[in-house]
Amino acid sequence: MTEIGLFEAIYSTRSMRRLKPDPIPEETLKKIIDAGVHAPSGSNFQNWAFVLVQDSDDKRFIRDHYLKTYQELERLGSIPAMADLPLDRQRMFASAIYLAEYLHKAPVILLACTGTDFPTYANTDNPRSITATLHASIYPAVQNILLACRALGVGATLTTVHYFFEDELKQRLGIPEDKEIASLIPLGYPVGRFGPTSRGPVEEVIHWGRWGKRQEEGILQD
Repeated sequence: MTEIGLFEAIYSTRSMRRLKPDPIPEETLKKIIDAGVHAPSGSNFQNWAFVLVQDSDDKRFIRDHYLKTYQELERLGSIPAMADLPLDRQRMFASAIYLAEYLHKAPVILLACTGTDFPTYANTDNPRSITATLHASIYPAVQNILLACRALGVGATLTTVHYFFEDELKQRLGIPEDKEIASLIPLGYPVGRFGPTSRGPVEEVIHWGRWGKRQEEGILQD
């Protein structure tokens, strides 16, 4: 496979929720995780671990809990009704429903884990700083994983629905109490095509120096 450039990978990495059941070679999976562990880590603790779930019974266990949670979120209105959405949003949610129903068909379900405490801030009495730093130490690894998947032609999507059944999932897979499952990432060769992604103009999200300051033709505008 011809390697792609960094920015091509960034601009064409989409959430791929429709995945083929074809197996992913072990060396490819190792290369993906190796890209992950080359990400920055708070205080360089590298307090991460990655569980590659491939057993069919375990994957069906995850699918059953994931689908039940997704349906409950629909019932509660946390997930909007399809009829209330514009067509482009309907397509996105249709793929999310597909993932919930067929998650067990993905050849690999990757669980990215991190610690539940950050020793550097242990005595600061600021739980938010601990949580933020823990997530800041695992999500760069997750992004590296997503980019590596794109470079290797593997489809993936970052999900967090598992937080609603994390205790059951940790017990099922023997994940220690002092670990948090920060993300659940189905991996598989995609049914659809990668990118390009669609985003709004970068000028709309930049604030120069302070909130609300926009820059136009080199002049700061209020």
